[in-house]
Amino acid sequence: MKKVVIIGAGIGGIATASYLAKSGYDVHVYEKLDYAGGRAGVLDVDGFHFDTGPSWYLMPEVFEHYFKLMGVTADEVLNLIRLDPAYKVYFGTGEPIVITADQQQNRDTFEQIEPGAGEKLRRYVRQAGKAYDLSMKHFLYTNFQTLSEFIKLDIFKQGPNMLRLSLTSYDREVSRFFTDSRLKRVLEYSSVFLGSSPFETPGIYTLMAALDYRDGVFYPRGGIYAVVEAMAHLSKVAGVTYHLNEPVAQIIVEDKLATGIKLESSEVVSADIVISNADLHFTETKLLETQWQTYPESYWKPRNPGPSALMMYLGVKGTLPELEHHDLLFVDEWRENFDAIYKTKQIPRPASIYISRATATDPDFAPKGHEALVVLVPFPAGYDISKAERETLADEYLRDIERMTGINDLSERIVSRTIMTPGDFSTQYNSWQGGALGPAHILKQTAILRTGNYSKKVRNLYYVGGATIPGIGVPMVIIGAELVYKRIIGDIRGGMIKQLTSVATIYKVTKKKK
Repeated sequence: MKKVVIIGAGIGGIATASYLAKSGYDVHVYEKLDYAGGRAGVLDVDGFHFDTGPSWYLMPEVFEHYFKLMGVTADEVLNLIRLDPAYKVYFGTGEPIVITADQQQNRDTFEQIEPGAGEKLRRYVRQAGKAYDLSMKHFLYTNFQTLSEFIKLDIFKQGPNMLRLSLTSYDREVSRFFTDSRLKRVLEYSSVFLGSSPFETPGIYTLMAALDYRDGVFYPRGGIYAVVEAMAHLSKVAGVTYHLNEPVAQIIVEDKLATGIKLESSEVVSADIVISNADLHFTETKLLETQWQTYPESYWKPRNPGPSALMMYLGVKGTLPELEHHDLLFVDEWRENFDAIYKTKQIPRPASIYISRATATDPDFAPKGHEALVVLVPFPAGYDISKAERETLADEYLRDIERMTGINDLSERIVSRTIMTPGDFSTQYNSWQGGALGPAHILKQTAILRTGNYSKKVRNLYYVGGATIPGIGVPMVIIGAELVYKRIIGDIRGGMIKQLTSVATIYKVTKKKK
């Protein structure tokens, strides 16, 4: 039986392990932390429960496809709820906007703010839906290994518009439809999910409007970690073995072939295939000797690492009816805020803020009569702060939240507070420049231009995670796992695979080809 060693038990590592084990490989996952999930972890403190990382469940068809390949349905392993309202948006000035699960209601909301914007939203979402559907069909589930995959009638029909969108910015495309600054901010916030600024992100990513305005925002009861637990369980049933608290020190290369790993304990683990789900910059520059690095330090210097974040995990006494499950607080200094994060590398003051109030849907996340909040403030990557500074900044951002939401006594009602900063991302996840998400989705770091998912210098060494194709976010790294699986089994076709291939079949076909 072919043995596979995977470095890192993030969601990408778990998904890759699942597919390979289900196909008959002997799969072992080595993780430095004491839990599986990577950035999608949990924090239990003072009776409160928090998802420490991702909190949005988008692109449900990606999860459904993963579960189908593993022999179940999402409904069998998850309790999914469509959020309505989907989220609430506060501004530095003016009334908040609530985005619901009702498309007509959202159009009416836009129309009230800007005459004509209701119909424009319909057209905007329709365009986004076409781009999203085409991308799902042809451009996400592909390793870009064969040109014939892109000689398709639907690609030719939509090609000119897709090219136009790729060569403009997210902000310019939104501005083509809308003029009101509040509506533009509501539509442009998705660029944060892409680790970038709407002024730098390609306009093609306006396709993300299809996710929340057409397909809806969902929530798995128990939080995103419920997804991690379901995936880890299925992988174990398939035969995956997890080795927790086992940091890896080196990828062993012999005669240009990955032959295993060396743990920090000095134990050597042999393997036929090595896959790294660890931070890709860390993998290439720390786990490989210089001669085997496809992406050395010089490769990373001109690249955009995306944002880091200051995170607050707050236990709050009393209820917070002013907040929905997802809440976005946008400053009026919209462009200046993004420039501080991505260009001048300064602490944003004031800052746009995201709040997850999971207790709106999952009251068990907090003791009775309390709420659990996760607050995310985008920060410049590579910019860490002292313990004293983090407390001062946290107080400052809490005052911003109070001012923008009208919850004037929020700070005095906090009974539990845990803070995470860029330095923590570096320490816990070996994250490049303390990044919270992964390299930004700017044009030169998108699609075929994004860092590859295999080593060009070492055979049988592959990469999965947010730094490689197709990109950052939970659904994207699950797709990335399938792309690595395709490379290993020799499937160069685009699109979702219909079923997993047994290892016996794979090597029988390979032998015949030889």
